[in-house]
Amino acid sequence: MAKARARGGNVPFTATSFVGRRQQRKEIRDRLSAGRLVSLIGPGGVGKTRLALQFADEMNHLFENGVYFVELASVSDGGDVPAAVIHALGIADQSNRDATAKLIDHLRDREILLILDNCEHVLAGAARVVHEVLRHAPAARILVTTRTSLTVTEELLYPVPPLTVPDDAEPVSLESLAQFESIRLLQERAVAASPGFVLGEHNAAAAARLCIQLEGIPLAIELAVARMRILSLDQILDRLSDRFGLLTTGSRSAAPRQQTLRSLVDWSFDLCTEAERRLWARLSVFAGSFDLTAAEGVCGDDGGPTLDLLSSLVNQSVLNVEHQESSRRFRMLETIRAYGAEVLERTGDSARFRVRHRQYFLDVVKDLERSWSGPGQAASAKWMRVERENLRAAFETAAPGGNYQLDLVAGLRYRWYADGYIAEGRSWADEALDAPEGDRVTSSARAKALWVAARVGLLQGDQAAAAQRLDECEALAARLHLADAAAQCRGLRGLAAQLRGDLTEAERHFEVALRELADVGETPEWLMASFEYAVTLSLAGRSADSMAVSTSALTVCRRRDERWARSYLKWSQGLDQWLRGDCAAAQTTAVDALRDHRDFNPSLGTALMTELLAWIAGSTGQCERAAQLLGGARSLWQRTGTELVAFGSKLTGYHSACLARLEQTMPARALTTAIETGAKRSPTGIIAYALAEQIAERTAGDEPPALTSRQQEIAALISKGLTSPQIAAALVISARTVESHIDNIMTRLGFSSRSQIASWYVAQSL
Repeated sequence: MAKARARGGNVPFTATSFVGRRQQRKEIRDRLSAGRLVSLIGPGGVGKTRLALQFADEMNHLFENGVYFVELASVSDGGDVPAAVIHALGIADQSNRDATAKLIDHLRDREILLILDNCEHVLAGAARVVHEVLRHAPAARILVTTRTSLTVTEELLYPVPPLTVPDDAEPVSLESLAQFESIRLLQERAVAASPGFVLGEHNAAAAARLCIQLEGIPLAIELAVARMRILSLDQILDRLSDRFGLLTTGSRSAAPRQQTLRSLVDWSFDLCTEAERRLWARLSVFAGSFDLTAAEGVCGDDGGPTLDLLSSLVNQSVLNVEHQESSRRFRMLETIRAYGAEVLERTGDSARFRVRHRQYFLDVVKDLERSWSGPGQAASAKWMRVERENLRAAFETAAPGGNYQLDLVAGLRYRWYADGYIAEGRSWADEALDAPEGDRVTSSARAKALWVAARVGLLQGDQAAAAQRLDECEALAARLHLADAAAQCRGLRGLAAQLRGDLTEAERHFEVALRELADVGETPEWLMASFEYAVTLSLAGRSADSMAVSTSALTVCRRRDERWARSYLKWSQGLDQWLRGDCAAAQTTAVDALRDHRDFNPSLGTALMTELLAWIAGSTGQCERAAQLLGGARSLWQRTGTELVAFGSKLTGYHSACLARLEQTMPARALTTAIETGAKRSPTGIIAYALAEQIAERTAGDEPPALTSRQQEIAALISKGLTSPQIAAALVISARTVESHIDNIMTRLGFSSRSQIASWYVAQSL
């Protein structure tokens, strides 16, 4: 693309400023240099046309014969596309020759960039014109905006992502918001719509929530801002549940389909076949993302193969694809999902497919529950993490306090206390068990949910709530003759006694509970009761008995390739070794426990293991390390929704003794700095620091740990100062996937911060 001697073309000027997308413009230019046809694809309102116009304006001087913009929205017949292009180019040829022949004659020797805007409704006609131009005009390049691929051989696809949005998990500040494109767009358009508008600390959180809920879709943001003449940001947010009724005041100069949010989605819906529309509506029952198996299980019966229809909806930008390390997931923008939900409601099928959605996820949860004590634990925990939004949707659409909600609460117990979501588990259990309708439910499902809720309560340190749940569960177990529920209650009575320091009563309960639980089977609960009994015996000074109990249970874990309970049982052995003064053995055992526990989300187990490693370090004079581990443990406790005090006065006393020892041996400022340094690390960084000796051995030598190509890309973008949402937009993946990659990078390199990744990448590059 040589520089032109003069500017040419017909690119229209835009009345409003262009916000962001610098990285996208560079990538489009790179693709257009590598090939001659680039298609900007994405859902309606994502900003494809505006991006193409800005790109055209920047590129005009590089094409000797200019850049020409062809608006195809008003063309209703694919056979009229050549005529529309001829008109846009200003070709004066009054002969009766074929329009495509006229176009080729004009373009044959010209260096030109041709932009075909809005091709999705005349796809075949646009594809024919593009094919002929590429074939006969070698100096021409073509940029297309469309919701559906042209499927031309030379086509390079460029998915246009939404504008970057804040992370809803991060605290909001006025300074941090400036980096997000959606916020900058909202601010610029809001000032124009409401001249007195100022983005400040008083409304920064509302602005962030609005951009998050509108998912960074430029048109949706502009339609929302248009309401700011009469509504505040908070008022707009309150009314956003009816987004199609609210977002209806677009610019009169815009195309009709872009003047309301509904008309924009109507345009996409009308372009789908009947089978595609049916699947679109059915998929609206999913919350967040979903995979192919779930789509087929919930929606796949009549109307054609689900796989083919899913592919078609992806091609039409109705569905986005999230690329994960070993799988692909699909996601609808909330606006598209809400539209599909309206359609499903009108057809009368909403209730039927919500039932199918609920049943599908409960069936999977029960399968994972049955197979928990085995090699698939980490995968099961990850599935529950990934499907959290769908699981919540299934829970919320079920009858309050009914057997479905109760089964789900019980079935997800390993998410609550194995994968670190104790507070969430408490909330779900209380919601199901305390529902007004739930009082009348007397079933094994309620009994099971009661003892699960009791354990969650104990892990949070709420002995009173746990006792209330156990009382009801024991009465129900006696009435319904539920031996398993009675055994669970017995074990939890032992745990409650241990946590409040009554070791004699705890031993009495555990001795009976282990026999009763063994009669039910060597369940995960039997393994955890063995762990809790072993800890009780260690705290009581009965080391040999404690090791015998934990060793017996570890034999079962090894036979099943079970890691979750195994990590806790190893922790109990490490605690016992430390209490006996064997710090070297305790260190090795505690590190083994933490290694096993890394398969799961950082949870209370991670906090317990980090605490033990801190106590060991304090006992062996490693003061700086002990202080940083105490800080890391504090951070982990806060993250899990509980605290060490919930685990009884004995463990709290060990923590206090370790801290007192450090206060005697370290200067106050150095101790505070070390604890704060440990607390500031990410969970992955805390684990990496706790395993520092093992990481040093693994990474010793001249060669750094190898990263995958995707991890290398992300490390490079981190070194340039990009945030996770910006990286997600640049790589066309989700922000959640970016964070997962960053955690993996930090684990692999033994780092605790993004700045370390940036420094490492720069050093490697040099």
